[in-house]
Amino acid sequence: MSEPLRSSDPSRIAGFRLLRRLGAGGMGVVYLGRTESGALAAVKVIRGESAGDEDFRARFAREVDLARRVESPWVVPVLDADAEAGEPWLATAFVPGPSVAEAVAAHGPLPARAVGVLGGWLAEALDAVHTAGLVHRDVKPGNVLLAPDGPRLIDFGIARAADDTALTASGMVVGTPGFLAPEQARGRPAEPASDVFALGCVLAYASTGTPPFGTGTPDALLYRTVHDEPELGGTEGELRTLVERCLAKEPDARPTADEVRRLLAEDAVAAPGDWLPDPVARMVAARAAEGLALPDIEPTVVDEQADAPARHPARRRLLLAGGALLLAGGGTGAAVWASRDDEKPSKSGGRPVYVLGVHTTSDPADAAVSRASERAARLAVAQHNAAPKRAYDLTVQVRADRGDEASAQEVARAFTADRDVVAVLGPVAEVPMRAAAGVYGAAGLTHVSSSTGQQDYFVVSKNVSFQTGAAHAALGGWIALHAFVSGQVVRAGVVIDQDGGAAMQDQGSLLVRDWRDALGAEVVPRVVAAGTGDGPKAVRELLAAEVGAMAYLGPLDATVRTARALAAAGFTGPRWMQHQLYGSDFPARAGAAGEGWFVVTAAVDPSVLTTKRAKDFTAAWRARYGSAPEPYATEAYDSVRMLLAEFARTVPAGARRRPVRSALAGRLAKAKYEGVVRTYTFGDFHQYDPSGKAWADTTFVHVVRGGRFRQLGSLGDLNRAARAGA
Repeated sequence: MSEPLRSSDPSRIAGFRLLRRLGAGGMGVVYLGRTESGALAAVKVIRGESAGDEDFRARFAREVDLARRVESPWVVPVLDADAEAGEPWLATAFVPGPSVAEAVAAHGPLPARAVGVLGGWLAEALDAVHTAGLVHRDVKPGNVLLAPDGPRLIDFGIARAADDTALTASGMVVGTPGFLAPEQARGRPAEPASDVFALGCVLAYASTGTPPFGTGTPDALLYRTVHDEPELGGTEGELRTLVERCLAKEPDARPTADEVRRLLAEDAVAAPGDWLPDPVARMVAARAAEGLALPDIEPTVVDEQADAPARHPARRRLLLAGGALLLAGGGTGAAVWASRDDEKPSKSGGRPVYVLGVHTTSDPADAAVSRASERAARLAVAQHNAAPKRAYDLTVQVRADRGDEASAQEVARAFTADRDVVAVLGPVAEVPMRAAAGVYGAAGLTHVSSSTGQQDYFVVSKNVSFQTGAAHAALGGWIALHAFVSGQVVRAGVVIDQDGGAAMQDQGSLLVRDWRDALGAEVVPRVVAAGTGDGPKAVRELLAAEVGAMAYLGPLDATVRTARALAAAGFTGPRWMQHQLYGSDFPARAGAAGEGWFVVTAAVDPSVLTTKRAKDFTAAWRARYGSAPEPYATEAYDSVRMLLAEFARTVPAGARRRPVRSALAGRLAKAKYEGVVRTYTFGDFHQYDPSGKAWADTTFVHVVRGGRFRQLGSLGDLNRAARAGA
């Protein structure tokens, strides 16, 4: 899959540390890189004659511009690029899965259901390409990568705008013979219908295991594409009918990508995480596991001691290796708190009334964070309405999705249709956030999620989607750091259970690398493919490998089972769960087996802090709700207060003219807000900016003790205690 860097290779390109070579060709090299936040990227660097060719540079710049236009979860997004560099480069998100070509070659044709799901999602990707005014022109099995949550369309290297002919010579055949349309085979310009033809070829290949126009020389393939009927083997039923329509010789006779998407929508929407057959799912998991075994990656070290050993760092050192985020620290300024004021607006004074939306979910897995978000919003709005000289009143409107894409979009459409809604807190979960961000973006309605951490929603909503939650990718580094400052660095087992979502891979990959490369300790990783239920097997294998510490990164049910299995086996070493389980029912469900499990997260329990901000917030929460702030309440409250502070600056003087919706997002992107425990600012992609210096004091370690989560302190606290006792 990859090979080590060579002595002639750079170690870094712009903000990407280069880790491995993914491939090389006549025009340059593709590297596996990693951002400072821990996200993996495929970095394509142009070398040789092409780098000095001005025409090529123009085409390369065009490629970058075109790829940035496309907004789809099924198209690999562009992260950054520089067409003017000495060696032009382009970085896209890295997908560690195999291509359709590799999967079919290794395991044979995909079942009809998987082909239908694949077709629906690829059609959605192509519809986004065509909506952006582009034609991909090289849709083929090798340019479609497989991941547990769906395919990814890659390689816009020959994509062109639909109306662009200037960079293509007349009569030139561009694309891959056997997977291009008859009009392309004749040297005519490609059009959106040409991509649909290629999609039909990919689905035929996935269904039968062979290209629909056979194999052979390019000339023979082009001739068959123009004159012969496709060979569709055992493709049957509605799928065969649709593929035949896609492979019509005349472009006008083919369905559009959007029509294909709609015809296969039921398959795509209903597809669970196990949409791939087991052998291919295991191949995807194995490829992900290969991504964990990247030796000789130089760690990023924050070092207080110049003469510390290189392999086994001293306790005085604070490590944050592998690009984990450095979180900003909180301020110490004064705050005004309400006690038990209602958030309902006053009816006196003739003030206008604006609405703050709260986008929650009814999915039981997210009940705790949904409840905390709603309560935080109501407290913040009540505080606003208590100010005697306020120019306007606020009220809270809560809408809950069902945890799926369709209902999340329904909620977002309802909020955006209400012109009194000036901002939204949420969504609270990853799937709704991914689905709803585009709706909010199209309507220009600013929304902030305090509990999601994928940090790629900028792709579908460039202006109004913000995240105050820490990146999932950072959490692995934080677990490794906790192990270090607490003296628990031993041979460790790490299970990445993909039933827990994409965040598990993000967190687990960084944890494995940091444990090995920064801590200098042995680590044994295991990846559990989604839908396989192989978590218990992975745990048994790690126990047999005699690991002394365990991190199980997966969903609640699987983590509870793991706690019970470890307790039954008499395992007493340190154990970590994934950060999203903080505040969950894990302590109650695991019982005695859950005692001693750690969770490292940015979520704070302010009731145990001694700062004035934390005390005031806790007192206000207790006065209103009769209890200490629950998990995720502080972060949601900070997000709402920041939204309201910036919204106030967009309200016209006299409050008689409506504020402009888009103005809030513009202000928020540049805002700096002092929260209860940290300072909030945003990066270029509207993600929580980790550039502050007090990151260790805003990262918290919780342990299950006495049947509940108890905060041990921040990483900074634990490090200072360890240094004092050294």
